[in-house]
Amino acid sequence: MSKDTVIKHYEHSIEWVQSLTELTDKEWRRAIADGKWSTAEIIAHFVPWDEFILNDRLKEFWNDQPLPQAPDVHKMNQQSAERARKEKKSETIGRFIAVRTELLQEMKKIEPSRWNELFFIGQTKLTLLRYFQGLNEHDIHHMKQIKQALSTERR
Repeated sequence: MSKDTVIKHYEHSIEWVQSLTELTDKEWRRAIADGKWSTAEIIAHFVPWDEFILNDRLKEFWNDQPLPQAPDVHKMNQQSAERARKEKKSETIGRFIAVRTELLQEMKKIEPSRWNELFFIGQTKLTLLRYFQGLNEHDIHHMKQIKQALSTERR
């Protein structure tokens, strides 16, 4: 995994979410499985996290201070899911694309050498590369879930 792979993943994720515009409203709002979120809720939950990374992680990154702990995961996900249930598909997708594009632009500005510098989140020691690798894996996990759910319901 390199800076380039991370960047490519983020570029691909923007194109992929853009392609979800073609879903019917029924597909967009249907739970991917019993007791699971809908595609709408999954895409919406990326937005506050991207905003958090952009504003509270990347901007604070080089201060030689341990980075702030993440907000309450359950609460943040709950709020974004509720918002997704109320807003139009185009709004959710638009918000995702806007913040992810901004995040991508900021990431591109980071010097290649800095991607392997160590930093702390609480007690956890990480590199930027390892941090984004984890985020990419999280994205891919949800993208697979959505693809799987869509291919199942289109048979």
